[in-house]
Amino acid sequence: MWILNLKINMERYVAFLRGINVSGQKIIKMEALRKAFVDADFAEVKTYIQSGNVIFKSDEVDTERLIQKIEDMIENQFGFRTDVIIRKHIDIESVLNSLQICRLDSGADKKYYITFLKEKYNEHLMVPLFSKNKDVEVIYQNKKDFVSISNLFKGCYGFPNAFIEKLTCIPATTRNPDTLKKILEL
Repeated sequence: MWILNLKINMERYVAFLRGINVSGQKIIKMEALRKAFVDADFAEVKTYIQSGNVIFKSDEVDTERLIQKIEDMIENQFGFRTDVIIRKHIDIESVLNSLQICRLDSGADKKYYITFLKEKYNEHLMVPLFSKNKDVEVIYQNKKDFVSISNLFKGCYGFPNAFIEKLTCIPATTRNPDTLKKILEL
């Protein structure tokens, strides 16, 4: 009976691993990553696509401790360190709901992205905020999340992660809304 109650009280999280499986760098097979999370005593572990999205449950409520535990585990298991950005399931739902309220849809000339910061950014920016080439437009910001439009510029879409990291000086990771919706369904 006690174990059943413990599972009810566990929080559902998503760990976003920054910069893995990109251009042949920091390679981690998702099955190996899932096993590492299970071995580290996380519950109901699932991974989604190769970009390092891990859904899990934990009774730990201190996200800083979770981040440290996961970053250490990755370094020990896979031989490199990478930034881990944690969000509760409900936080991702909230950001996605802000997109739905605005009725924003990607099209041929623009795409929407959500960028998650590793730490709080306490400055409030005046939005919309444009990158130098106007290929990225920040349209929403809270202390840890940004919503951006990636515009077509000279045949390429802007990518908000680099722009937002440079702006905030905080490690970040970016996902599209469709990926986040799939993660929430798992």
